[in-house]
Amino acid sequence: MFKLIVRASILALASSALGGQLAIPAPAATCVTIQPPVGSPFVDCSPGDAFNILPAGNNGLTTAAEAGAAANGTAPHEADQLAMYLNLKKVAPNMQASALGSYYKHAGFSVAASDVGQVQTFAAPHSGTYIIWDKSFGVPHIYGVTRADTEFGVGYAAAHDRLFMMDALRHVGRSRLAQFIGPSQSAIDEDCSIAQVAGYSDSELTYQADLIPQRYTTPYATTTEGQQVHDDGTAYVSGINAYIADAIADPANKMPVEYAALPAAQQLPRQWTASDVVAVATIVQSIFAVGGGGEVESWLLYKSLAQTFGAKKGLAIWQDLRRQNDPLAPTTLQQSFPYMSGANSTQTNLPGVADVLASPGSGRDYVCHQQAAPSGVSSGAPQQRIQVNLPELVPGRMPLSNALLVDAAHGAGGHPAAVFGPQVAYFAPAILHEEDVHGPGIDARGASFPGTDSYVELGRGIDYAWSATSASSDLIDKRVEVLCNPQNGQPIPAGQPDTNYYLFGGRCLAMYERTDTETALTSGAAPAPPQVITFHIERTIHGPVIGRTSALYNGQQVRVAISYQRSTWFDELGSAPAFLEWNDPNVTHDSSSFLRAAAKETGTFNWHYIDSHDIAYYSSGLMPQRPSNENPNFPSWGTGPYDWNGFAKVTCNLTTLPGPDNWGATTTGATTNACGYTAAWLPHDGLSTDPHPHAVNPPQGFLVQWNNKPAADWSAADSNFGFGSVYRVMSLQDRLQASMARGPVSSADLINDMEDAGSVDLQGSRLIDPFLNVLGTGLTPQESAVAQLLRNWWGNGLGAHRRAPSGTSYQYVEPLYADGNAVAVMDKLYPNLVSAIFNPWFGDQSSSSSIYANVFALEPLYDPAQYKGQGSAYDGSAGGWESYVNTVLRQVLNPKIADAYSQGYCGNLVACRKNMKSALDQTIAQLTTAYGSANPNDWTCSRSNDTSKGQCNPKVEDIKFSAVGAQSISDIAWINRPTFQQVVQFPASRLSSG
Repeated sequence: MFKLIVRASILALASSALGGQLAIPAPAATCVTIQPPVGSPFVDCSPGDAFNILPAGNNGLTTAAEAGAAANGTAPHEADQLAMYLNLKKVAPNMQASALGSYYKHAGFSVAASDVGQVQTFAAPHSGTYIIWDKSFGVPHIYGVTRADTEFGVGYAAAHDRLFMMDALRHVGRSRLAQFIGPSQSAIDEDCSIAQVAGYSDSELTYQADLIPQRYTTPYATTTEGQQVHDDGTAYVSGINAYIADAIADPANKMPVEYAALPAAQQLPRQWTASDVVAVATIVQSIFAVGGGGEVESWLLYKSLAQTFGAKKGLAIWQDLRRQNDPLAPTTLQQSFPYMSGANSTQTNLPGVADVLASPGSGRDYVCHQQAAPSGVSSGAPQQRIQVNLPELVPGRMPLSNALLVDAAHGAGGHPAAVFGPQVAYFAPAILHEEDVHGPGIDARGASFPGTDSYVELGRGIDYAWSATSASSDLIDKRVEVLCNPQNGQPIPAGQPDTNYYLFGGRCLAMYERTDTETALTSGAAPAPPQVITFHIERTIHGPVIGRTSALYNGQQVRVAISYQRSTWFDELGSAPAFLEWNDPNVTHDSSSFLRAAAKETGTFNWHYIDSHDIAYYSSGLMPQRPSNENPNFPSWGTGPYDWNGFAKVTCNLTTLPGPDNWGATTTGATTNACGYTAAWLPHDGLSTDPHPHAVNPPQGFLVQWNNKPAADWSAADSNFGFGSVYRVMSLQDRLQASMARGPVSSADLINDMEDAGSVDLQGSRLIDPFLNVLGTGLTPQESAVAQLLRNWWGNGLGAHRRAPSGTSYQYVEPLYADGNAVAVMDKLYPNLVSAIFNPWFGDQSSSSSIYANVFALEPLYDPAQYKGQGSAYDGSAGGWESYVNTVLRQVLNPKIADAYSQGYCGNLVACRKNMKSALDQTIAQLTTAYGSANPNDWTCSRSNDTSKGQCNPKVEDIKFSAVGAQSISDIAWINRPTFQQVVQFPASRLSSG
C-alpha cells in the first residue's frame, strides 16, 4: 500500500505484501517521505511526535445493518476515543511521557499496512482518488492524483462519516431544521436563532458561493485563491453527492439509519450544492466567530445606574463593571495593541449615541412565531426513534477553547511544543470530523466542521500545526434605525403605528421583507404534535432587524428598529482563503507565511502556530473602525453619519420567488438589493505593523490562551464584561510558568498543566485567598473550621480542584470529589459573597426590575443548572463576577491597587469583614440545613447526595453528549478542556534536520 522513502539517517522499513509500512515511525530528528497509493510523495516531519484526540470517536455512520449490533454496544469507532479522553483526568498532573499514547492517538500522515481498514476506490473520472479508513480509529486518509480527485475524496469521506449531521447542519443554516426532523423544540429554537442573525434565502446562499472568485483575487498557483476555493468546493460537493448516490443504491450498508425516523418527505437525502456549504459556514461564522452586539444592553445598564446613582457616579459604576481595559486582565501578549480604546469609549453624550428607552425584547420572539399546525396535518410518526439535539448551537454561547505553547528556548530537545484545541461542545457524533488529506497543494491532517471540511480547519501540515480559540472581538454593532413615514419622511412618534421604513442618508427607505413558513411534522426524531413556524425576515442596509422599541431622537420620542450589523454578513465563506493557505505546504512554510494567512481569516479567533523553530499568534477578525462621534460601547444611530469608517453597501439584485422553496417550506419571496457591505477595516496583512495582536516567539517564551484578552489595550467587545482581574487562563499560566521554572518543557508537561488546570474551581482558586485575608481572625470554632477547609483546598494557589481523590476507580463519572466539603462550601459561599458585596448597590437578584437584571444580561452569575449537562466546560465562570469579587476584596486590603474600582463596594476593612463573616455564617447555616448536620466533615460532594436538598453532587456537572442521530454516548466526568485537541512537536523541518 505504501512505500517509504526515508532520509539516510532512518533505517529502511520492510514493505508488506501490499508494499506498505508496518509501523508508525518512532520519533526522530528528520523528515520522512511517504509514497501514497496514488499521487505524488509527501513529507511528514513529525511522524511520531504528533498526537490528537476527538471524543467520542470519528465514526458518525450508523446503518440499518449496524443498528441491531449497536443496540448491544457502540459501533466501531463511535466511542473508541472516549476512555482515552476522560481517563487523563485520573492521572494528571502526573501523566508520564511514556503513557502519552494511552490518552491521545498518533496523528502522523502514514498508515501502517496492518492498520489499513476499509478502502474505497472510484471509477473515472475519479480513478485517481483513494481513501483508507484506518482500523485503529476510523480516520479517513484521502489521496488524490489531481486536486479535484483529492477534494472529491474529501467530500466522499465526509459524507461517509457525517452525512446525517451534515444534512442537519445545512438545514440549521437555512432555519429549516424543524422542517427536516420534526417539531422538536430544540430544532425550532435553532431555526429561530439562525433566522435572526442570518435569515438567508437560497438565492442569497448561492450568490455567496458564486461570488468567491470575484472577491478573493490573490494569485494562487495558476489561478486565484477565490477560483481555487470555488473549484475545490465543486469537487468536494461532487464527492458528497457520490456518497449520497451510493447510499441510495445500497441503503442497508451505506444509508444513515436516522433518515428512516424522519417525516416521509425527508427520508432520502437531497443532492448537495455549494449553497449548502455556505449554509453550514453561516453557523460557524455566526456562533464561534463573533463578538460584540451588546450595545443596547450596555446602554440600559448605564441608564439604570444613572437613574439610581446620578449620571457621574452611574457612569463610574458602569465602567467598573465594564472592564473594557482592566490593567490587571490576563493577556496572551504583553505588548500593547490599542483598539477601540479612545476617549469616546467613556462618553455618553456624543451625537452618535442612541438613547434607547427600553429593551426591544427577544430577537427570537420578534423574528420567529410558532403555532400548532391546522387539524389534519400529520405525517404519522415512524417507528424508528432517534434524537437530534443541537442546544449548544446558539449565537453568543461562551467558548472555552485553550492553547499552551512554549518556544524553542524552553521546549524539551530545543524545539517548541504545543497542546491546543477548540472547545465546540460534546455531540454524538462529534461536530468536528477528522481527516488526513494529501494531493496537489494539500497536505494536512486535523478536524473540521462537517459540511465545510473541504480543508482541514484545525490541524497540522508537514512541519507545522495550527489551532484556534474564539476571540470574541467586537465585529458586531446594534444599530438604532429611526422608523419613518414614507409619505413625508418624518420619524414615527412613539405611540404611533410602526412602519417598515427607516431613515438613512436623509431618505426614508423601505426595509427588505420576506416571510418564510416551515411545517414541522411529527416524526421519530420529534414525536410532538405538528407545528407551523413562521420567520419574518426584515433588514435595513446594516443587516437583520431583531426588534423594535422607542428612543429619544432630536428631543422627540420616536419608534425605532434594532438591526444587527456584523462585519462578516453576506460573506460567510470569507475565511476560506486562510484555510486554503494553511493546507498548502507550498504557501505555509514558516511563521511569517502563517501570519499572512491568519490575517485573511475574517472571523474573530485567536490563531496559534508551531513549527520546529517558532511559535506564533494572531488574533484575527474583520474589525470595523468606528468614528469618534459615537461610543463603541453603546448603540449608535443607523441614519448614516455614525456608520463604520468607509461603510458602503454591496449592491446586488437577487430574486427569491414566492411559493415553495427547495426545502419544503414556503416563502413570500423578495428582491435583495443590498448583499452585505464593505468598510475601511482595521488593516490586516500579518506583517509586523499589523495592528491586530500578533507575535512570533514572544519575549515571555510561551503563549497561553483560554479565550482571554489578547493583548493590553485591545478592548473587550461591548458584550464582554468579563475581562477583569480574574480569568480562567490564569490556571494555565500559573502551571506552565512553574513547569518552565523546573527546566525544559515537554509535551507531557504541557498536557499535565492543561488537564490539571481543567479541574480547577475558578471561584476557589481566586477568591479564597482574598476572602480569608479580609475575614481575618477572631472567628468562632465552626467558622475557623470552615475557613481551614477552604485554605487546605486552595493549597496556596495550585489547588481548588473538582475531581475524585487520587486513585479512585471509576469508569465514566466520578463517585465523589476530593475535598468535597470545601467544594460544597464554595458552591454556597460564592453567590453569598456576591450578594453581601453587591446587593446594597444593585438590589434583589431575583427581581427583573433590579439593576442586577441589567448586569446579568451582560455578565450572568454562574448557575450549573443553566448549562444542562455541558458541565463547567460550558459555564459562565471564566472571569466576570469572580473578577468583581476578587477586585473588591483586594481593594479593601489595599485601596491603591492598580485596578481599583471607583467605589468601595464592600466598605472599609471593618465593614467588609463584618459582611464577609455574615456571608460565611449564611453559608454554614445553608449547609447545616442541607445536610442535617453542623459538622463540616458531613458536607460531602458525592454522587449519592440529594441535590433537591441543596447537597453537593458531581452529577450536576457531568458532561452529556448531545445526540444528533442514533448514537448514544455515556455521560463523563466534568472537565474544562477542548473537545478536539492536538499535541505536537516538530523535531525537524523541510529546511533542516534537528
